[in-house]
Amino acid sequence: MFTTFINDCKDDNARARQTSRVGSLIQTNLSFIGVDSDLEAGMQLIDILDATNGREGMILVNVAPRGGHTRKWENGTPFAYFWYKQTLIISSIDGYALSSIKKLNIAEKIRVLDTRLVTNTMREEGFVTNNEAERIVTSQFRSFDFTPRVGVFMMKGNHVPSEELNFEDIPELPLAIWNIDNFGNCKTTLTLNDLNKDKTINTRYGTLPYFEQLRNVPDGEPVLVKGSLVLKIHVLLKY
Repeated sequence: MFTTFINDCKDDNARARQTSRVGSLIQTNLSFIGVDSDLEAGMQLIDILDATNGREGMILVNVAPRGGHTRKWENGTPFAYFWYKQTLIISSIDGYALSSIKKLNIAEKIRVLDTRLVTNTMREEGFVTNNEAERIVTSQFRSFDFTPRVGVFMMKGNHVPSEELNFEDIPELPLAIWNIDNFGNCKTTLTLNDLNKDKTINTRYGTLPYFEQLRNVPDGEPVLVKGSLVLKIHVLLKY
């Protein structure tokens, strides 16, 4: 079993606390990806789903827009879950965190979790104590107090109360660059369906052509090339 964290709470202390919590609750391999935005979190999620191919495990995503946006909720953006084969994904829902899932039609249903109801279910099953339950529902660090426990609880075969999330409530994925790797490649949200009929894309900096293989890319020119997923495209400048 594997567990991957995708989180904007990414300093050394936050990483250690989150991974240690899950590691103390269930036998699993642990990995952590620190992100800077909800857009990046959603695209990192796609990469991890591609890497793990639906095998047994869970991916815990926690990132939310700042600036007062989440004040409309009782205690920050809610979390939702869905399954991809044997992989459980629990993610915050605000912003673009789930937009890539929507665009690529990866999930048939996404279900929203009510923190109080879910925590009470875990308490009734003896998975958390009364004191832990009281702390969880008001915690400001839910990627430490809530999602790890819920994920392990569900991976052990337990069910939690939830409501279906309407896909119309999930924003459309914008055409954007979401990450620049250590080689300077710009990872984008583009798919082949986003290209023009001649397999180009128009940008404010000009029209970029698409190439299937790196060996055919002209030196010193920005182009589009296939990424790690067949559907994802990177902007590359080959030297």
